[in-house]
Amino acid sequence: MTELRRAVGPLGLSLYGIGVTVGAGIYALIGEAAGLAGQWTPLAFVIACALAGVTALSYAELSTRHPESAGEAAYVASGLRRRWLAAAAGYGVAFTGMISSATILRGFAGYLAEFVVLPDWLTMAALITVLAGVALWGVRQTVMAAAVVTLIEVAGLIFVIVAAAPQAVTDPLQIDAPLRAAGLLQASVLAFFAFIGFEDIVNMAEEARRPHRDMPIAIGATLAAALVLYTLVAWTATAIVPGAELAASGAPLARVVEAALGGGGRLIAGVALIAMVNGVLIQMVMAARVLYGLSRRGLAPDALSDVHARARTPHVATLTAAGVIAVLALSAPIATLAEATSLVTLAVFTLVNLSLAAIRVRGDVSAERVFVAPAWTPALGAAASLAMLAAALTLRLI
Repeated sequence: MTELRRAVGPLGLSLYGIGVTVGAGIYALIGEAAGLAGQWTPLAFVIACALAGVTALSYAELSTRHPESAGEAAYVASGLRRRWLAAAAGYGVAFTGMISSATILRGFAGYLAEFVVLPDWLTMAALITVLAGVALWGVRQTVMAAAVVTLIEVAGLIFVIVAAAPQAVTDPLQIDAPLRAAGLLQASVLAFFAFIGFEDIVNMAEEARRPHRDMPIAIGATLAAALVLYTLVAWTATAIVPGAELAASGAPLARVVEAALGGGGRLIAGVALIAMVNGVLIQMVMAARVLYGLSRRGLAPDALSDVHARARTPHVATLTAAGVIAVLALSAPIATLAEATSLVTLAVFTLVNLSLAAIRVRGDVSAERVFVAPAWTPALGAAASLAMLAAALTLRLI
């Protein structure tokens, strides 16, 4: 059987992870977080990163123990030894990726209308076709394309920071409110979801050159880059624009640039549009790898594990993922499903942490040298994931 091509190193994996984590979400989410925490927003991102980082350590260890596509299914199968739980974890990850892509695809069509007027169905169909072609072409080409767009996304955030920093240093707003624990907690829950994406890296393990070394490096680099960018953006944004004003803006970072420079907001809007393209591509690639891995484990139809002889990409799984994304984007009322993706992700995080705990209790030994997370990691990761899940459910009921 033809196997996937091991063509991606730590830099490519890191850019892949940064691309899916530091995506279009931060361009809108910063406004919501600022509305809750005001100039304490940077602290909310630090707290969120600390909580996400614990689960990231579990992923880093498990990705070296089981460097496979459909990583979450492999981890749960090894740790909890329940086939149905492994299938639930794998399909949960795949469908959250496809729903996320469909949501971003709709947002792209709506945003593009600000620049070019085209029928939404035509915009979405054309984009998913082009991106599916890139994904089928080869993993090296896909990662290179995602890396270029990721660099543009990061450059957009750096532009915001550089534009706003002089005013943030010399003439910052006064603290607009005392620290409120409730607002900071709510902002931290929102900020937590801005760090989700590091986990997608593990599903590229079978295409990593040296997964036992590369996966922990890429996961750590992704979270570190996200933390630096998010805290600097949050600091500069809330230092020159009131939190309530950022929350009321449909394009909060464009508003920050306009406040700092008197113009230039349209440039940031364009970068946000490019970020959406990257989000669709990376989530589609991830979902295809999960479907491929599930098939390899006998949890999905055999055809999904077919690999193209020349491109060495899972072509059937890629076309399946692209098709589901297109159907959801073009026809399904996905707003409720999109809201549920974060809850499913937190449930998967809980299962992954419990799986590592079970593996350690049994004393399972890997044949390969593995990255070893601190002893407290799985217990704290499971507790943090459950706490965030409870907080997210509570916020939806308020």
